[in-house]
Formats: sequence, C-alpha cells, structure tokens
Amino acid sequence: MLNKKYLFSFLIFFIFLLKINSFTYNAAFDYIKKVYIGKYTKIKDMVIDYEFRAQDVSKDSKKIAAKEEDIPLIGKGKIFYKEPYYLRIETEFVYHSSLEGVILITIKDGEYTVILKNDAPYPLNISKDNRYPLIVNFPFFPLLRYPEVEKILYPVVVGYEQIGTGQEKGKNLVVISFIDTSKMYERYRMYLDPNNYLPAKFIFYPFSKEQTGIEVVYKGISYINDGRPFPTKILIYNFSYDNPNNKKLAWVLYLENISVNVGLSDDLFDTSVREKKPPEDIFIPPQYKQNK
Repeated sequence: MLNKKYLFSFLIFFIFLLKINSFTYNAAFDYIKKVYIGKYTKIKDMVIDYEFRAQDVSKDSKKIAAKEEDIPLIGKGKIFYKEPYYLRIETEFVYHSSLEGVILITIKDGEYTVILKNDAPYPLNISKDNRYPLIVNFPFFPLLRYPEVEKILYPVVVGYEQIGTGQEKGKNLVVISFIDTSKMYERYRMYLDPNNYLPAKFIFYPFSKEQTGIEVVYKGISYINDGRPFPTKILIYNFSYDNPNNKKLAWVLYLENISVNVGLSDDLFDTSVREKKPPEDIFIPPQYKQNK
C-alpha cells in the first residue's frame, strides 16, 4: 500500500515538473518571437543609419578610453536587414589608420559572407556565413533566423532581474538562457523588458581562455516609422574568461533614421559574384613573364 501511494505521489510530482518545464520553454519561446515586435506587425525588413566608436587596440596604443566620448568615432553608414538572415552593412571609415576614406560593404546571405570595397571590381574576402553576428549586427541579433541554429538553441526563462531608479525602480527584466543542446552549455543570455519587448542586455560567454566574452547593453528608445520603440544606442563590452567582472567598453553604436517594412529588394543582398580574382587587364611586368 505504501509503495503504491509513494508511486502515485512520485507520478504526480513528475507530471508537475513536466508541466513546469513545458510552461517555461513555451514562455521563453513566446518572449523570443515578440522581441522588437510586441503588439506590432512582424519585421520583414529594416534600414538603419548608424555611426560607431571603437577602442584603438593596436599594439602601439597603450591608451584605452574609459568614457564613451573619449573613444574615437571610426565610421558611419547604413545597415539593411531582410528576413530571415540577410544583412548588408555599408561602412565609410572616417577615422582609421589604414581605412580612412574607404567604403566597405559586407553582405551576409545565409550561405556566404562577402566583403566588397566600393571601388574594387572583385570581393576582398569571401567566407562561409558562420551564423555568429558581427559587432554591427547586434541590433538585428534577435531577428536573425538560421534554421539549424534555432534547432540546437533551447531557450529557458531562468529568472527575473530588477532594474531602474526613481519611477523605473522595481522594473523586472525577464532573463532567458539559451542552451546549446549539441554541446550542453549556455551559449548566451538575454535580458528582456516584457513591457515593450526590447532587449536590455545580452551576455555571450567565453568557453576558454582564448575566447573573449561580450556584454551588449541597449540604451535609449526611439519611436520609428510605424510607432514601435527601438533602442538608439548599443554599448559593447569585452571581458576575459578569467575575470568576467572586469568589463571594458570596446564599441559604441548609434542608431538613427530607423525604418521597418519598407520593401527592400533582394538585389541588395546579392553575393553571386563570389570568385575572388584580379581584373583581366592587370599589369604583369615583362621580366616576370620571361622568368616564368
């Protein structure tokens, strides 16, 4: 009799745990679907004007700016997004030791990442799209949809975090952990404001001393062309595997003139010219021809 009673109690407890786990997953998944969207229509495409600051991390530089305004403004340009994973980033470098005055175009089409120079006839670099966001992709990170990545990332609501001062005091952020089921570790963590479905923070964890951790903090709110809120500034910090609490400001992105669902053409994301080779009329010295 005791065994049957114990078995029944265990069964009820197991069903309860199963329901809690199912609810947690569904809640996390529901939150993710609403990031940047909330009560508004689905974002099919987007255009953003942006500027960015970056620390000088060259070997000759010993100065690391602690304040945002002391970090040099490196470049400006446009970012184009189109669902599910298309990105085009046009960057004009206004302050850079080797790229000043240069315009680079980076295109991700879900299969390749291609880097073009505005006055070069062929790509500077072609590589497989590794599904990991570039620094300037972070405004779009929750929107990028790679089917195979979504299959291995298991989102779970792991808690809530209180933030804010004054009238904002007591505001709760939903903390969602993304577990990589192929390797069984936490890939990253998102802190989401459930009132407007804007991310407040992302943390990407390093898994070895060779990797750098990244913390992405979203600031400011702008109301864009269809009335929805959107962050206007993104602060990106780096931290080491050994010292995760020592975060250093590395990048700052400023976002403006944000428009969604404008009907972007597929031609913007065309990477069909993938062969990296010199132009046919390249000059070859006669002595080189003779030697060969």
